[in-house]
Amino acid sequence: MKKSILTTAFLFMLLAMPLLNVQSQSNEELKAKIEKLNSQMCKAMLAGDHEKNLSLYTNDAISLPSYSPMLTGIVEIKKSNEEMAKSGAKILSFEITTKNITPAGNLIIEIGLYKMSMKMEGMEELINDNGKYITIWEKQADGSLKIKIETWNTDVNPMANMHKEM
Repeated sequence: MKKSILTTAFLFMLLAMPLLNVQSQSNEELKAKIEKLNSQMCKAMLAGDHEKNLSLYTNDAISLPSYSPMLTGIVEIKKSNEEMAKSGAKILSFEITTKNITPAGNLIIEIGLYKMSMKMEGMEELINDNGKYITIWEKQADGSLKIKIETWNTDVNPMANMHKEM
């Protein structure tokens, strides 16, 4: 009886090991796919190509930006992008580093870090920022991924600079 249980457990482990390997390969493939999309997003941001960036979102996407109200749906996200473009802000560099990917059904949760610099019209100094983000990607019927929910916030405390100046 003991031998039978041990044999069954051993056979189960042998059968399960390839499945574990497929899962890790799948996560690596998903991470590579997301990193490619992030690269496209960074290039589009630097080029001011808001339409390209908008094509990466679902129609019902939700964006939760730092220091701003929640944006619900592609129309609100587009309006926010247009307002930023009109403000005279120019993104000079933007980098995204994916730290973790967690698949959850037809969703993939990405956690990472960002670093950017930008110039505001009428200001001499560059604005440098870095922080963290969470993006929830949704698998589409055609196999592509689109942003369903995103949020990010800065590691730079704007109050710290105000206290230094006082």
